[in-house]
Amino acid sequence: MSIQTAVRNLISEIASLLENIVIVKLIDGTTYEGKLVGIDAGDRLTLHLVLEDAKTSSGEKYYKVVINGSRVSEIISVQRPKFNPEEFAEFITVKLNLPPGTVRVIKEAKTVLVYDRYKITENGVEGSGGMASKLYSLWEEYMESHKK
Repeated sequence: MSIQTAVRNLISEIASLLENIVIVKLIDGTTYEGKLVGIDAGDRLTLHLVLEDAKTSSGEKYYKVVINGSRVSEIISVQRPKFNPEEFAEFITVKLNLPPGTVRVIKEAKTVLVYDRYKITENGVEGSGGMASKLYSLWEEYMESHKK
């Protein structure tokens, strides 16, 4: 694996935490918990972060906090994402007995493409027709099973 691939994977993993609750620990020991709504993975991988509805370890609450990436020690995911595109792709491949190559995962976009025609995200299914209806039913089943 090349360094560029590893860096892309790192950015992709952090991007997958967007819209989820995270705990950010700073190098001075301060912690913030809130919804990750923005990242800046600039040229130098400074990883500036924006948290919404954040609270500190001492109980202070803030509507938004912009954290300088050079101060970040750790980013901890508190909640498991409701929609895992790789898992969903495997789920529908098995349920619909789809041939290899018909289901693609675009990890960075948290998207599953079926036959390059149907797009599935955590928000639902884009497309129409019988296959879209089947995919939507499976999406509902999958999302319901992940509420628990």
